[in-house]
Amino acid sequence: MATVTPGQCPSTGCPSPTEIDCIIVDKVYDSCVQTVTLSNECALLAATCLPSTGASVSCSITSSSCTIGALTPTSTTDFVTATGIISVTLSYTVAPATGTLCSATETFTTTATAVLYLPSGTTASCSVLNAACTCVLVPTTLGTDVCCNITLCVLFQSTATVQLLVPTYGFCVPPTCAVAPLGVCPPVPLFPPQLATSS
Repeated sequence: MATVTPGQCPSTGCPSPTEIDCIIVDKVYDSCVQTVTLSNECALLAATCLPSTGASVSCSITSSSCTIGALTPTSTTDFVTATGIISVTLSYTVAPATGTLCSATETFTTTATAVLYLPSGTTASCSVLNAACTCVLVPTTLGTDVCCNITLCVLFQSTATVQLLVPTYGFCVPPTCAVAPLGVCPPVPLFPPQLATSS
């Protein structure tokens, strides 16, 4: 049989497996994604940051995390309401019309819930797949707030490590690596030129 390599099957279909193996994997029993929005999350700018009229603010997400807090049983057997505790840190930069840029970071927290199938032996988890933010400057009686809207894509899932019986093609044997050339060998010119003689 020709060598089988990872990738899409040909249009004629995949060849038959050559053996059946038992592998240890993390099996996903249930999963779902949820969009979580934090609206109008505000923090007072530092006293050293005094934006003038016409100032603008930009932001970026520097870190985010989600951990499972409470697991509350539902009326359906083996289903729970999982509460994810979400933390997101963003960095913002205020660009005044004139003067010096100032930057700071803020961390905001929120929670989200999802109903998961969680039979005995499985573990619930959550993670932030991606995040985005937008911020504006809001004058207040105490100074200036930076107020942000944050959108998160959160994955909830229940998993367990299992021994799974699967058809296989044997072991993955990687091909020889393609090595980038180091340069011309030998280098040209290899030696200094001769003294030219006149005829």
